Amino acid sequence: MPSGLVIASLVVLMSIIWRRRHVAFAGYANWLLGWLGAIALLAYITATPWFGLMLSHTLSGMVNGRMLDDPSDADAIVVLTGGMWDAGPVGWIPKPESIHRLAVAYEIQRMINVRLPVIVSGGHTKGGQNPSEANVTASFFARQRTEVTPTELEEVSTDTYESAMQLAPVLAKRGVKNVLLVTSDVHMLRALATFRARGIDAIPAPALNLPENMGIRAVLPSAYGMMFTADALYEIFGIAGYLLTGKISFSDLTYNQPHNEL
Repeated sequence: MPSGLVIASLVVLMSIIWRRRHVAFAGYANWLLGWLGAIALLAYITATPWFGLMLSHTLSGMVNGRMLDDPSDADAIVVLTGGMWDAGPVGWIPKPESIHRLAVAYEIQRMINVRLPVIVSGGHTKGGQNPSEANVTASFFARQRTEVTPTELEEVSTDTYESAMQLAPVLAKRGVKNVLLVTSDVHMLRALATFRARGIDAIPAPALNLPENMGIRAVLPSAYGMMFTADALYEIFGIAGYLLTGKISFSDLTYNQPHNEL
């Protein structure tokens, strides 16, 4: 249901209660009106792009990580997929977020070294009978790219933690030291922390997708605003869940610079 319709419905309900309240139940009606007013205000705020972007920029602003003096020193690029859709007769297609992330990875690869391996991580999130997110996303680009560049798939993981678990031993076995991690800017904090907890000191290479200035639209409730809020809250609760279950620690959320780099 559109956010504006939800808010309008609450306002109409409050108006009906106010008009029909009985003296005997005035206290109860006032209490109910107070709660409905609070819910309507909360719905309005959380549906505005301003609120969602405030949370998102807070998360992305907390990201800090190792940087390379020379980008050509990168050993590999790891891309975390962002979902896929069932498009019916044409089969599965990657969500825009997956396309955006892999597009950024391939552009980084083109700028640094076309032979730099790109590892796309994303498993069978829609069931084992369906293709993996990594396969669907990589195949989407393979159909549209004329040049052949090294692309590898990790098709077991179904979340960020499993991606780090699957890739950590592979990268360690290859002796990979400099890993560029590509994911959305709002997801980067949790992703970096999870990889650090598995011993991978990845270098953040965010696929930026947060608008900087929306003008008056920033304070108007919309599905766009609800999306930003939902994504940010998903990451906040995801970080809290990882901390509570021991998948990451607080120290993993910050970059601890080695003494030899000081």
